[in-house]
Amino acid sequence: MPHLQKVFEKYQSDPEVAFVLVSIDDDPARLARYVEERKFAMTVGRTEPDAASKAFRVNDVPATFYIDRDGIIRYEARGGETHGDSDDRVGWYIEELKARR
Repeated sequence: MPHLQKVFEKYQSDPEVAFVLVSIDDDPARLARYVEERKFAMTVGRTEPDAASKAFRVNDVPATFYIDRDGIIRYEARGGETHGDSDDRVGWYIEELKARR
């Protein structure tokens, strides 16, 4: 997740971009420690695996969704997809969404 932190730092003052991390961790205390240790400045929520599966049809972790201003998922990267995890690729997805008007 260091790539998300780096891209978050680039876009954190952009009012058109929001980052929300959702964990399916079974232990809320462990998640809180992880967030604190990593110094995540972005919003981090937690849900049950079944709820995540139902809402996003997620079976792979991690899964990244790029959602436009109308709430429509336009892009997604699932599992350990390396090109979807790079700073440049994440930035590309964001810029593509921002260009949609």
